[in-house]
Amino acid sequence: MSNLRRVAGTTVIACLLAASALGPTGVARATTGPSANLAPTYKVSSKFSRQFIGQYILKSVPAAAHLQSAALGVEVNDNGFLYGIGQFYGYDASGSQSSWVATLYHFHQTGKAQMTIDLLVPATEKDVLGRLFVAPPKHSILSGKIEIGRHTYPVSFRQISTR
Repeated sequence: MSNLRRVAGTTVIACLLAASALGPTGVARATTGPSANLAPTYKVSSKFSRQFIGQYILKSVPAAAHLQSAALGVEVNDNGFLYGIGQFYGYDASGSQSSWVATLYHFHQTGKAQMTIDLLVPATEKDVLGRLFVAPPKHSILSGKIEIGRHTYPVSFRQISTR
């Protein structure tokens, strides 16, 4: 099973890297349509927001979160706001394997060095699946907390690219 997770994680990372390499700089593209359809929300200084652009893979999260692996991609959309996508693999309460995708949006600075990010259902981009509360990456590690349902867990992601 770990080989399957490794292959799936590698595939997600390859897709994220290929997508970032194919699109013009500063323009976000997605198979579900242009990110310009998302309404502008919170204004974050470009100096602070630039620190979060890149691709990430899950480094650590407690087993209680039911996550085995994850990959995130964050860039700036056509309106100049941070936007991203996350793919998560794990298992549900019955122990069955599960996977889910979330649109990362509503990036907003909630402290001197804290960003809150909503994990939205891609189809509606309104329903909230959870939230990330993270500090800018230090030594290529994005760390903070992930809120899933009514539970919050410490989480860290390794940054694999800053593009």
